[in-house]
Amino acid sequence: MALALVQHEAGINQQYLDEFIAYREEDLGKKMTPRSIKMLTKRMLQYSESEQERIICHSIEMGWRGVYWSDPPKQTSSRQTSIEHDLTNTDWAN
Repeated sequence: MALALVQHEAGINQQYLDEFIAYREEDLGKKMTPRSIKMLTKRMLQYSESEQERIICHSIEMGWRGVYWSDPPKQTSSRQTSIEHDLTNTDWAN
């Protein structure tokens, strides 16, 4: 496996980043530039490490030269009520 051209960064699934870099170089004969690796890692940070693994594995399995990302998951709140409601709610007093 080729050595990673980037240092480990929190939130990056380094194993699969290295896998994709090696795949590009060894299987496709297309080395990634430092700029393309930087752009890839920036995009990877928008996803969980398990989602990074799934998407990169799929790209390799399909023989793609690039990684085709789905839209990043939207940040949704699990709160059922607003903070304002929580602060003004007096139901507990009854």
